[in-house]
Amino acid sequence: MKANTVAIIFIVACLGLGIVLWQQNQKHTEETKTLDRTIVSYSNQVTSLDRNLAESRLVNSTLETNLAVTQFKASNDLAATQFKASNDLAALEATLSMTSSNLEKSQADAKAALEEKDKKIAALESQNTELDKESNDLRASITNLETQIQSTKQKLAASDKDKESLTQQLKELIVKKAELEKELNDLAFLKEQVKKLKEDLSVARRLDMIRRGIYDAIGQKGAERLMHPPQSAPPAATNTLDVEIRQDGGVKIKSPAPTNAPPGQ
Repeated sequence: MKANTVAIIFIVACLGLGIVLWQQNQKHTEETKTLDRTIVSYSNQVTSLDRNLAESRLVNSTLETNLAVTQFKASNDLAATQFKASNDLAALEATLSMTSSNLEKSQADAKAALEEKDKKIAALESQNTELDKESNDLRASITNLETQIQSTKQKLAASDKDKESLTQQLKELIVKKAELEKELNDLAFLKEQVKKLKEDLSVARRLDMIRRGIYDAIGQKGAERLMHPPQSAPPAATNTLDVEIRQDGGVKIKSPAPTNAPPGQ
């Protein structure tokens, strides 16, 4: 009886142990499967990371190559730009030097031209003064002749003698008066021409200063004149009056040449 009980207990214990072992085996099997899945997942992740790393290295290599090419090109472009800038600076310095020389020459020419016009204007003023004096002298002579003519007429009317002589004297006085009046009119015309010529020279002087940029250059410093050089003067007009002042004080006005004459005439 006791033996049967022990046997039953042993059998039950074996069955319990078997059940426990089976459960442990099942649990171990599940854990193994889970670990296998985890290992497979990690392996896939490692493979993906390796592939991404390889792609990153390829991209990095490409970027490094592009960077080297860009740096080389930039270096060449910089060298070319510096070379061009150096040439442009040299050309600009040469242009500034030439402009400065041209400006100095233009100013010297303008000064000489203005001085020449000032001399002509001064000479015309002096000549006009002389003409005024000659006109006053002629008026005084004409007045004196008129007095002589009146006196001769009175003598001719009051005297019965020497009528022929007095008549001839009267004619000579009248002719001389007419000549003096003509000379006075010529002097008046000449004075008007001299006055007009002086005005024309004054206007031409101002226009010449404007054309040469002298008015604009007044008050400017050298650098400002170089940055804004005066424009070239336009061709001078060819229909200006030409006057010649003789050593004896006389004035000879030359007529201007017609501007519409065909070439070669």
